[in-house]
Amino acid sequence: MKRLAMHTLVAGCLAAAVGQASATAASSAITSNLNITLFDLNPTDSTTPWLKFAPSQVATVHNDAVGAGDALESYSSDDYAPGPKRDGMLTAGLTTDWSSTTGSVATAANAAGFTAMSSQGIANSGLDGSGSYRNFIANSNGGQNFFTLSPMTKITFSMTADLKAFTSMGYNLDADMGEFAIARSFLNISGTVNGVDQFDSQEQGLWVYYNVNDDNTVSGVSESWSGTLEVSFYNYGSTATDVRLHAFAGTEGRSAIWDGVTPVPEPSTYGMMLGGLGLLGAAARRHRSKAV
Repeated sequence: MKRLAMHTLVAGCLAAAVGQASATAASSAITSNLNITLFDLNPTDSTTPWLKFAPSQVATVHNDAVGAGDALESYSSDDYAPGPKRDGMLTAGLTTDWSSTTGSVATAANAAGFTAMSSQGIANSGLDGSGSYRNFIANSNGGQNFFTLSPMTKITFSMTADLKAFTSMGYNLDADMGEFAIARSFLNISGTVNGVDQFDSQEQGLWVYYNVNDDNTVSGVSESWSGTLEVSFYNYGSTATDVRLHAFAGTEGRSAIWDGVTPVPEPSTYGMMLGGLGLLGAAARRHRSKAV
């Protein structure tokens, strides 16, 4: 019950951070329950599977928020975890009059550098304004985390992902302007064993735009996906080898000038659409210098 209340509260705060909406695009990408498993590929030898990692890379959160109304607001930020592979929480976000975006990553002292990620954004619009947002989270500011894997060992990384994307109006024919919402989650592992490259990748994404109805009108779209992403690497060699892991969660969206017809989304829509945003805690939002 406490978890549900936190989710609803955060979703409500994110919705309240932007202007009065008549049309909305929103999306969220949440990953959690990261598991790292080692398998012995030769149980008869005397080697116990192991991995080693050197603290060098840090998790990062990138945000863009734009609001186009009476005045143009455009903000961009990059935030980094305070130290490499350290247990903690990094949360960062941006807000304009018409949009809001927030990202959080639970950093960890493990080979992945994290245990959970949460990316989300909302872009509202009215008769005289609209917004856009973009957020992405990576487990490493260098693009990939590096670690060393023992000989004759398989390693598997798995995590659950929950994606949602929503547009309320879809397209404004008079303004020739469309909404879209994107949510993505990605895992990739790579390395070389005995001169042979290995690569394993899984990605899931939602790209939501609009529907064209039988009467030639357009309407918004709502989609969701939940499941597990899993990647593995096999070191069949007789010596340890270096392995790279890249993990990513991201959202992006844009609203369109309201057509004056589409019903205003109810506040409960935000709670249902983005109810999982409280997974990593309340979102901190701040203004940054205007992007050049």
